[in-house]
Amino acid sequence: MKKLLLGTLLVASACTTKPLGMSVPTQAGHNMHSAKVAVDSCSQEADEGGNSAVIGGYATNILLWGIIVGPAVTAPFQDELRQQGEIDQVDRCLRARGFERRELTAGESFWVRNAFGDERERRLDHLVGGGTIETYGTAKN
Repeated sequence: MKKLLLGTLLVASACTTKPLGMSVPTQAGHNMHSAKVAVDSCSQEADEGGNSAVIGGYATNILLWGIIVGPAVTAPFQDELRQQGEIDQVDRCLRARGFERRELTAGESFWVRNAFGDERERRLDHLVGGGTIETYGTAKN
């Protein structure tokens, strides 16, 4: 019974996706253009990560549950596994390029969403470069 409970918890935790809020890739000295180029390039690798996550999910559950039950346990969560695998692969690629995903606070999200045109781009450039709302518009030393 304990093995069944443990297996169920492992399957459930492996199949959950991280909720994505508004985020930006950050790296000191970079701006929105360089971050967009990195994200576009890394997004081409997303399928690889999604496929690996699905294959890993099936393999793990076959080992845990057997050849019949394992795929039946994995199938309902295949889309979530793929989505999380794609997100993780893009994040790995961005980290290899020196970027980190930074989840924006509710205040920062509001601050960006309520700016338009050049001002929005300046705010995003500031956040991508590692800045915060508090440091926006202050002179750099």
